[in-house]
Amino acid sequence: MPVSPADTAAGQSGGVAPADDRYLLVQAGDEKCALPLDRVRRIVRSLSVTPLPGASAELKGLAEFGGEPLTVLDFSRLLGAAPGASPAYPVTVIAWAGPDESHELVGLQVDAVLEVVSVPADNIAAGGDGIVRGDVSLGGEPVRVISLSVLGSVG
Repeated sequence: MPVSPADTAAGQSGGVAPADDRYLLVQAGDEKCALPLDRVRRIVRSLSVTPLPGASAELKGLAEFGGEPLTVLDFSRLLGAAPGASPAYPVTVIAWAGPDESHELVGLQVDAVLEVVSVPADNIAAGGDGIVRGDVSLGGEPVRVISLSVLGSVG
């Protein structure tokens, strides 16, 4: 059930926000997170994963995607988020991770994909560490803004 986030973003508030301001809002454990939309390639049903012996807790394992191996990360564990309600339909967000010059596709297992949102950069309160760029309030709820460009090798 592939979904194109770009299609979802069309028609928001009379137009499409600049690419740097558009994010995919996801639920990961008890955290809501905003993933940069320009890094999201595809959203699919939760992939079948083969665990890797001795891997870190946030590394779920390897899955097959497009005939190639894909590293799949448990996004809530990666964030250190408390578990949320058991998701009815968990999904895998396939996204580019790492710096632009050496990025690679990874699967981020999340509890739910919620919507595409626009978040101007000046609304983001800096202060995050690691992959958390900062925080923003959307609809009165705190949302962690994620930087996938700093996500390195896990395992």
